[in-house]
Amino acid sequence: MTKKATMRLPRTSSRLLAATALLLTLAACGTTPVSTPPASALVLRQDAPPRAALLAAAETEWMFFDRQQIDMRGDVLSAPRLGLLEDEGEAVQRIGLYWQAVGKSYTGADTQQAWSAAFISYLMQTAGVSPDDFLFSDVHFNYLSFLKARQSQPAPLFVLRPAATEPIAPGDLICARRDSNSTATLEGIRPGLPGHCDLVYEIHPERGWAGVIGGNVFNSVSESLIPIDANARLLPLARRPWFVVVKNLMP
Repeated sequence: MTKKATMRLPRTSSRLLAATALLLTLAACGTTPVSTPPASALVLRQDAPPRAALLAAAETEWMFFDRQQIDMRGDVLSAPRLGLLEDEGEAVQRIGLYWQAVGKSYTGADTQQAWSAAFISYLMQTAGVSPDDFLFSDVHFNYLSFLKARQSQPAPLFVLRPAATEPIAPGDLICARRDSNSTATLEGIRPGLPGHCDLVYEIHPERGWAGVIGGNVFNSVSESLIPIDANARLLPLARRPWFVVVKNLMP
């Protein structure tokens, strides 16, 4: 986990404005070819928790934080709606729940600790996803590395696809590199690299945008509005260089 850069939108007032061993193996392997099941092999896991449970968990947390929205579609960021910040009121202990999902005791008061991966892990736990199918971690590239290895085994619940060609759907994760991380391919995924992932919450390809929910996005649980094409594929976005879609096979 890396310390986060402090990002706050201007406000006129406070209210207005097994796994460890697997990761070591992956780190040693470097950039080995990724075994990705063909599209025809992607079948829903009927024994898994419902996708609706994951989306409901994300919606619950977003509503708790007062539904902050960040519009990333233009050259300049805007905030159609501002919400509760990580170090305000009940948010402090709520973020503590996210940290508990990855075995740590931080809270929202620990504002220099990046909690976006802990947030995704909390959503997965809340939805009933098994640790056999997802690595609960406070580093996005740790669970991406786990999923990259897991998809070559029988009955994966998530599979990794290149963001340039894969349409997105509600319940998928979309991930970007950040800071010193220059990874642009699935083969380059390895544990410990800095990055960010959001959960796809809604898509509107006919209108050219999608809403994705993530934690620690401008110090809150936010829905980011991002551009997509008419086929629901991600469009290039400099501030979020998406490179992988984690396809969700929950029923």
